[in-house]
Amino acid sequence: MKKEWNPHTGVWYEEEYDHTTDSIIVHTKQDVQPVLDYAKAQRNSGINDKVGDFAHYAIMPATVIVALKQKGIDIHNKNHTKRVIQEIETNYPYLKTTNLKHAVRN
Repeated sequence: MKKEWNPHTGVWYEEEYDHTTDSIIVHTKQDVQPVLDYAKAQRNSGINDKVGDFAHYAIMPATVIVALKQKGIDIHNKNHTKRVIQEIETNYPYLKTTNLKHAVRN
C-alpha cells in the first residue's frame, strides 16, 4: 500500500492494488477538526455576517469536495453554485463561516 501525505491540505492518500479485480483503490483521509474549529470560530466572531458585496461563506475540506463530486456537484463550476449552497445549508452547515442563511436566486 502506498501512502502519501499532503501537509497543505492535511489529506492522506492511500493507494491499494486489488489483485482480484486488477484495479487500484484510492482512499483519502483528512483530519477535518482544524477546519471545523476554524469555521466555528469565524461563525462565532460574526465577522462574516456583514451583508455586502463579498463575505467568506464556508470552508470546504477536501473530503467534502470529493463527496459533492460523487453527487455530481462541482464546487468550481459556477453553474453549480445553487446546488453547492443548498448542499451546505442542508447537509454541511457546520462548514459555514457565517450565521446567515444563503440562497441563490434563479
